Amino acid sequence: MKNATKAHLFVLAANIIYGINYSIGKIALASIPAFAIVCFRVVIAALIFWILHALFSGEKIERSDHRQLLPASLFGVVINQLLFFKGLSLTSEMHSALIMITTPLLVLLMAWILLKDRITLQKTSGILLGATGVALLIISGTADSQSTATAWGDICIMLNATSYAIFLVIAKPLMKKYHPLTLAKWIFIYAIPPVLIIGWSELSHLSFATIPTTAWLALTVVVLGATVLAYLFNILGLQYGSPTLVSIYIYTQPIIASLIALIAGNETITWQKIISALLVFSGVALVSVRTGATKSAT
Repeated sequence: MKNATKAHLFVLAANIIYGINYSIGKIALASIPAFAIVCFRVVIAALIFWILHALFSGEKIERSDHRQLLPASLFGVVINQLLFFKGLSLTSEMHSALIMITTPLLVLLMAWILLKDRITLQKTSGILLGATGVALLIISGTADSQSTATAWGDICIMLNATSYAIFLVIAKPLMKKYHPLTLAKWIFIYAIPPVLIIGWSELSHLSFATIPTTAWLALTVVVLGATVLAYLFNILGLQYGSPTLVSIYIYTQPIIASLIALIAGNETITWQKIISALLVFSGVALVSVRTGATKSAT
Protein backbone atom coordinates (compact mmCIF):
# COMPACT_ATOMS: atom_id res chain seq x y z
CA MET A 1 0.00 0.00 0.00
CA LYS A 2 1.35 3.45 -0.95
CA ASN A 3 2.26 5.90 1.80
CA ALA A 4 -0.31 8.42 0.53
CA THR A 5 -3.08 5.81 0.80
CA LYS A 6 -1.99 4.84 4.31
CA ALA A 7 -1.98 8.50 5.35
CA HIS A 8 -5.54 9.03 4.07
CA LEU A 9 -6.89 5.87 5.73
CA PHE A 10 -5.30 6.55 9.12
CA VAL A 11 -6.36 10.21 9.22
CA LEU A 12 -9.90 9.44 8.04
CA ALA A 13 -10.30 6.77 10.74
CA ALA A 14 -9.06 9.23 13.39
CA ASN A 15 -11.54 11.89 12.35
CA ILE A 16 -14.49 9.48 12.27
CA ILE A 17 -13.67 8.63 15.88
CA TYR A 18 -13.33 12.33 16.75
CA GLY A 19 -16.67 13.06 15.06
CA ILE A 20 -18.40 10.48 17.24
CA ASN A 21 -16.54 11.76 20.31
CA TYR A 22 -18.50 15.04 20.47
CA SER A 23 -21.75 13.28 21.36
CA ILE A 24 -20.06 10.58 23.46
CA GLY A 25 -18.18 13.27 25.37
CA LYS A 26 -21.45 15.05 26.14
CA ILE A 27 -22.80 11.84 27.72
CA ALA A 28 -19.73 11.59 29.98
CA LEU A 29 -19.91 15.31 30.83
CA ALA A 30 -23.46 14.93 32.10
CA SER A 31 -22.07 13.10 35.16
CA ILE A 32 -18.32 13.76 35.27
CA PRO A 33 -16.69 17.26 35.33
CA ALA A 34 -14.56 18.23 32.33
CA PHE A 35 -11.14 18.34 34.00
CA ALA A 36 -11.80 15.06 35.84
CA ILE A 37 -12.51 13.41 32.46
CA VAL A 38 -9.20 14.72 31.14
CA CYS A 39 -7.38 13.29 34.18
CA PHE A 40 -8.86 9.85 33.52
CA ARG A 41 -8.17 10.20 29.82
CA VAL A 42 -4.51 11.20 30.08
CA VAL A 43 -3.43 8.88 32.91
CA ILE A 44 -5.11 5.75 31.48
CA ALA A 45 -3.92 6.53 27.95
CA ALA A 46 -0.35 7.05 29.20
CA LEU A 47 -0.45 3.64 30.89
CA ILE A 48 -1.80 1.96 27.75
CA PHE A 49 0.78 3.61 25.51
CA TRP A 50 3.56 2.66 27.97
CA ILE A 51 2.51 -1.01 27.80
CA LEU A 52 2.10 -0.99 24.00
CA HIS A 53 5.48 0.70 23.60
CA ALA A 54 7.17 -1.91 25.80
CA LEU A 55 5.55 -4.76 23.85
CA PHE A 56 5.94 -3.53 20.28
CA SER A 57 8.64 -0.86 20.12
CA GLY A 58 11.03 -0.29 23.02
CA GLU A 59 12.58 2.57 21.06
CA LYS A 60 14.63 5.14 22.99
CA ILE A 61 14.28 8.91 22.66
CA GLU A 62 17.46 10.91 22.20
CA ARG A 63 18.06 13.18 25.18
CA SER A 64 18.07 16.35 23.06
CA ASP A 65 14.63 15.51 21.60
CA HIS A 66 12.96 15.62 25.01
CA ARG A 67 13.09 19.41 24.69
CA GLN A 68 10.74 19.10 21.69
CA LEU A 69 8.54 16.52 23.38
CA LEU A 70 7.69 18.89 26.23
CA PRO A 71 6.02 21.56 24.06
CA ALA A 72 4.45 18.83 21.91
CA SER A 73 2.87 17.37 25.04
CA LEU A 74 1.80 20.79 26.28
CA PHE A 75 0.03 21.79 23.07
CA GLY A 76 -1.00 18.33 21.83
CA VAL A 77 -2.42 16.96 25.08
CA VAL A 78 -2.54 19.32 28.08
CA ILE A 79 -3.94 22.54 26.62
CA ASN A 80 -5.71 20.70 23.81
CA GLN A 81 -7.64 18.27 26.00
CA LEU A 82 -8.40 20.58 28.94
CA LEU A 83 -9.84 23.26 26.65
CA PHE A 84 -11.71 20.75 24.47
CA PHE A 85 -13.70 19.18 27.30
CA LYS A 86 -14.21 22.49 29.10
CA GLY A 87 -15.44 23.99 25.86
CA LEU A 88 -17.65 21.01 25.04
CA SER A 89 -19.26 21.30 28.48
CA LEU A 90 -20.19 24.92 27.68
CA THR A 91 -21.22 24.68 24.04
CA SER A 92 -22.95 22.37 21.56
CA GLU A 93 -21.60 19.48 19.52
CA MET A 94 -22.21 21.29 16.22
CA HIS A 95 -20.50 24.49 17.35
CA SER A 96 -17.51 22.51 18.64
CA ALA A 97 -17.09 20.54 15.43
CA LEU A 98 -17.50 23.56 13.14
CA ILE A 99 -14.95 25.59 15.10
CA MET A 100 -12.51 22.66 15.07
CA ILE A 101 -12.41 22.63 11.27
CA THR A 102 -10.67 26.01 11.36
CA THR A 103 -7.54 24.03 12.26
CA PRO A 104 -6.12 24.23 8.68
CA LEU A 105 -6.38 28.01 8.90
CA LEU A 106 -4.60 27.94 12.23
CA VAL A 107 -1.95 25.51 10.95
CA LEU A 108 -1.21 28.05 8.22
CA LEU A 109 -0.92 30.86 10.77
CA MET A 110 1.28 28.80 13.08
CA ALA A 111 3.53 27.79 10.15
CA TRP A 112 3.81 31.48 9.26
CA ILE A 113 4.66 32.45 12.84
CA LEU A 114 6.88 29.48 13.77
CA LEU A 115 8.37 28.45 10.41
CA LYS A 116 8.17 31.81 8.56
CA ASP A 117 6.11 30.26 5.73
CA ARG A 118 4.79 32.79 3.21
CA ILE A 119 1.06 33.61 3.22
CA THR A 120 -0.50 34.47 -0.15
CA LEU A 121 -3.49 36.72 -0.85
CA GLN A 122 -5.64 33.63 -1.46
CA LYS A 123 -4.70 32.16 1.89
CA THR A 124 -5.26 35.48 3.64
CA SER A 125 -8.76 35.61 2.13
CA GLY A 126 -9.38 32.09 3.39
CA ILE A 127 -8.34 33.04 6.92
CA LEU A 128 -10.67 36.06 6.89
CA LEU A 129 -13.61 34.00 5.58
CA GLY A 130 -13.09 31.32 8.22
CA ALA A 131 -12.75 33.90 10.99
CA THR A 132 -15.99 35.55 9.86
CA GLY A 133 -17.78 32.21 9.96
CA VAL A 134 -16.58 31.46 13.49
CA ALA A 135 -17.53 34.96 14.67
CA LEU A 136 -21.06 34.54 13.25
CA LEU A 137 -21.33 31.12 14.89
CA ILE A 138 -20.37 32.48 18.30
CA ILE A 139 -22.73 35.46 17.98
CA SER A 140 -25.66 33.30 16.82
CA GLY A 141 -25.12 30.87 19.70
CA THR A 142 -25.24 33.56 22.36
CA ALA A 143 -28.29 35.18 20.75
CA ASP A 144 -30.30 31.94 20.54
CA SER A 145 -31.97 31.25 23.89
CA GLN A 146 -32.66 27.63 22.88
CA SER A 147 -29.03 26.91 22.01
CA THR A 148 -26.72 25.18 24.49
CA ALA A 149 -23.77 27.10 23.02
CA THR A 150 -22.07 29.90 24.94
CA ALA A 151 -19.40 32.38 23.88
CA TRP A 152 -16.96 31.06 26.50
CA GLY A 153 -17.50 27.49 25.32
CA ASP A 154 -16.88 28.47 21.70
CA ILE A 155 -13.77 30.44 22.67
CA CYS A 156 -12.39 27.42 24.57
CA ILE A 157 -12.88 25.24 21.48
CA MET A 158 -11.20 27.89 19.32
CA LEU A 159 -8.20 27.99 21.66
CA ASN A 160 -8.18 24.19 21.67
CA ALA A 161 -8.01 24.19 17.87
CA THR A 162 -5.16 26.72 18.01
CA SER A 163 -3.25 24.50 20.43
CA TYR A 164 -3.75 21.48 18.19
CA ALA A 165 -2.53 23.46 15.16
CA ILE A 166 0.68 24.35 17.01
CA PHE A 167 1.11 20.67 17.91
CA LEU A 168 0.77 19.61 14.26
CA VAL A 169 3.49 22.05 13.21
CA ILE A 170 6.05 21.39 15.96
CA ALA A 171 5.54 17.61 16.13
CA LYS A 172 6.15 16.82 12.45
CA PRO A 173 9.98 16.44 12.76
CA LEU A 174 9.51 14.00 15.65
CA MET A 175 6.94 12.00 13.65
CA LYS A 176 9.50 11.40 10.93
CA LYS A 177 12.12 10.25 13.42
CA TYR A 178 10.32 8.00 15.92
CA HIS A 179 7.78 5.20 16.11
CA PRO A 180 4.19 6.36 16.84
CA LEU A 181 4.05 4.41 20.11
CA THR A 182 7.28 6.02 21.29
CA LEU A 183 5.90 9.51 20.75
CA ALA A 184 2.45 8.74 22.15
CA LYS A 185 4.00 7.26 25.29
CA TRP A 186 6.17 10.26 26.07
CA ILE A 187 3.66 12.91 25.00
CA PHE A 188 1.09 11.49 27.44
CA ILE A 189 3.58 10.81 30.24
CA TYR A 190 4.73 14.43 30.16
CA ALA A 191 1.08 15.53 30.24
CA ILE A 192 0.24 13.71 33.50
CA PRO A 193 1.68 16.20 36.08
CA PRO A 194 0.09 19.40 34.68
CA VAL A 195 -3.23 17.70 33.99
CA LEU A 196 -3.43 16.25 37.51
CA ILE A 197 -2.48 19.58 39.06
CA ILE A 198 -5.23 21.40 37.14
CA GLY A 199 -7.86 18.66 37.42
CA TRP A 200 -7.20 17.35 40.93
CA SER A 201 -9.89 19.48 42.61
CA GLU A 202 -12.64 18.08 40.38
CA LEU A 203 -11.23 14.57 40.52
CA SER A 204 -10.92 14.49 44.32
CA HIS A 205 -14.51 15.69 44.81
CA LEU A 206 -15.94 13.10 42.42
CA SER A 207 -18.53 10.74 43.91
CA PHE A 208 -17.80 7.52 42.04
CA ALA A 209 -20.84 5.68 43.42
CA THR A 210 -23.27 8.18 41.89
CA ILE A 211 -21.86 8.03 38.36
CA PRO A 212 -24.21 5.99 36.10
CA THR A 213 -23.04 3.11 33.93
CA THR A 214 -23.71 5.10 30.74
CA ALA A 215 -21.21 7.75 31.84
CA TRP A 216 -18.54 5.13 32.58
CA LEU A 217 -19.15 3.52 29.18
CA ALA A 218 -18.91 6.92 27.49
CA LEU A 219 -15.66 7.64 29.35
CA THR A 220 -14.29 4.26 28.21
CA VAL A 221 -15.04 5.14 24.57
CA VAL A 222 -13.42 8.56 25.06
CA VAL A 223 -10.25 7.00 26.51
CA LEU A 224 -9.85 3.97 24.25
CA GLY A 225 -11.33 5.41 21.07
CA ALA A 226 -10.84 9.17 20.94
CA THR A 227 -7.55 9.04 22.84
CA VAL A 228 -5.59 5.85 22.21
CA LEU A 229 -6.79 4.87 18.72
CA ALA A 230 -7.30 8.40 17.36
CA TYR A 231 -3.92 9.67 18.59
CA LEU A 232 -2.16 6.65 17.11
CA PHE A 233 -4.01 7.05 13.80
CA ASN A 234 -3.15 10.76 13.63
CA ILE A 235 0.51 10.13 14.41
CA LEU A 236 0.62 7.41 11.74
CA GLY A 237 -1.08 9.83 9.35
CA LEU A 238 1.58 12.44 10.08
CA GLN A 239 4.32 9.88 9.47
CA TYR A 240 2.98 9.01 6.03
CA GLY A 241 1.50 12.42 5.14
CA SER A 242 1.70 16.07 6.12
CA PRO A 243 0.24 18.38 8.79
CA THR A 244 -1.95 19.94 6.10
CA LEU A 245 -3.39 16.53 5.15
CA VAL A 246 -4.22 15.79 8.80
CA SER A 247 -5.89 19.17 9.24
CA ILE A 248 -7.91 18.89 6.00
CA TYR A 249 -9.63 15.71 7.19
CA ILE A 250 -11.12 17.67 10.08
CA TYR A 251 -13.74 18.56 7.42
CA THR A 252 -15.42 15.24 8.24
CA GLN A 253 -15.86 15.97 11.95
CA PRO A 254 -18.76 18.47 11.78
CA ILE A 255 -20.61 16.26 9.32
CA ILE A 256 -20.41 13.22 11.59
CA ALA A 257 -20.95 15.19 14.81
CA SER A 258 -23.92 17.13 13.41
CA LEU A 259 -25.63 14.03 12.04
CA ILE A 260 -25.35 12.25 15.40
CA ALA A 261 -26.53 15.35 17.31
CA LEU A 262 -29.48 15.87 14.96
CA ILE A 263 -30.54 12.22 15.21
CA ALA A 264 -30.29 12.42 19.01
CA GLY A 265 -32.34 15.62 19.03
CA ASN A 266 -29.53 17.66 20.60
CA GLU A 267 -29.22 20.12 17.72
CA THR A 268 -31.34 22.13 15.30
CA ILE A 269 -30.35 23.60 11.95
CA THR A 270 -30.60 27.39 11.63
CA TRP A 271 -29.70 29.70 8.76
CA GLN A 272 -26.95 31.25 10.89
CA LYS A 273 -25.32 27.84 11.35
CA ILE A 274 -25.61 27.12 7.61
CA ILE A 275 -24.01 30.45 6.67
CA SER A 276 -21.30 29.99 9.32
CA ALA A 277 -20.54 26.50 8.01
CA LEU A 278 -20.33 27.74 4.41
CA LEU A 279 -17.97 30.57 5.38
CA VAL A 280 -15.72 28.26 7.41
CA PHE A 281 -15.65 25.55 4.73
CA SER A 282 -14.95 28.14 2.02
CA GLY A 283 -12.13 29.66 4.05
CA VAL A 284 -10.53 26.29 4.73
CA ALA A 285 -10.89 25.33 1.06
CA LEU A 286 -9.08 28.49 -0.06
CA VAL A 287 -6.25 27.78 2.34
CA SER A 288 -5.98 24.03 1.88
CA VAL A 289 -7.02 22.88 -1.57
CA ARG A 290 -3.79 23.68 -3.40
CA THR A 291 -1.46 22.83 -0.52
CA GLY A 292 -3.32 19.62 0.24
CA ALA A 293 -3.06 18.48 -3.37
CA THR A 294 0.67 18.99 -3.44
CA LYS A 295 1.49 17.59 -0.03
CA SER A 296 -0.90 14.69 0.46
CA ALA A 297 1.52 12.16 -0.97
CA THR A 298 4.55 13.30 1.02
